[in-house]
Amino acid sequence: MAYYTIGELIRDARERQKYSQEELSYGICAVSTLSRIENGLQVPGKKILEGLLQRLGAVDRIYHVYLNQEERERYQLEQQLAKSLGDGDFEQAEYFAGCMEKKRKRNSGRASFGKMEEQYLAFAEILIQEKKGRGAEWVLEELLHTIHMTMPDFDGIHIKARLLTYHEIVILNHIGCTYHKLGRVMDGIQLLFGLKEYMEAHIPGSDEMFLKYPKILQNLSSWLGQEGMYKDALSLCQTGIEYCIKYGKLHTFPMLLCNKACVLAELGHYDMSEKIFIQTIAVFQAVNQQEHAEKVKTYAGKHYGILV
Repeated sequence: MAYYTIGELIRDARERQKYSQEELSYGICAVSTLSRIENGLQVPGKKILEGLLQRLGAVDRIYHVYLNQEERERYQLEQQLAKSLGDGDFEQAEYFAGCMEKKRKRNSGRASFGKMEEQYLAFAEILIQEKKGRGAEWVLEELLHTIHMTMPDFDGIHIKARLLTYHEIVILNHIGCTYHKLGRVMDGIQLLFGLKEYMEAHIPGSDEMFLKYPKILQNLSSWLGQEGMYKDALSLCQTGIEYCIKYGKLHTFPMLLCNKACVLAELGHYDMSEKIFIQTIAVFQAVNQQEHAEKVKTYAGKHYGILV
């Protein structure tokens, strides 16, 4: 793809969605930088381009941008770090995070190492330290500091009328989960409902929705169930289940089924609950997660007297 078409894509998508340059560039780059990119006067770095496209819901489009050797090495390290975190290999993640931190220090003061890379590195370090046993209070404080790198006006709960990058969505979701760990359940629910509404309004069907939307529905339905708001929890479970079926996302699917079975049991619909528990166990077994299947069997019997 020729460079000038990248700027045109961004400008056309922004104008079509009626966003200002200030809204799109906020926390990623200066408005003047975005203006130069849209007018073909500046080549965007990969992270800036990625962030802009994420906010426009166009990140799944194919695009190419020239990377010099330094940028290519940083990008590869970030990919390796993300994979290590996703696999739960925190020892390896710590190694790659250390390599990225060394590069960050060498490039401190250069525009090429921007807020988004610094933010992602900080978030990865929080996950590593959390795994090592850091308490939830420390985790929350660091998460709020990290999100404020690109969202300085975030009050901890409310997502104002602005655009989000994928990393911001991930960090905000983790903040909500940390509120829940600290017993601030309603704060977590309010924040995740804001994320749910944002994703439904801004990025339906994109890669970000595929990855995070079902997980947010899983968390919300579980927390609402714990608070006795069973009908709301049931509605969210069904929305998540239908989404997973439509897009073939099995990772969160069995947990949403399990949440639905629990809510049905709480509402006294034991026959329906038993059927859903059986489906949950079958799905876990189908994806070779026998340990989870056994946990569901035990939970259904212990809490609801349902033997499956």
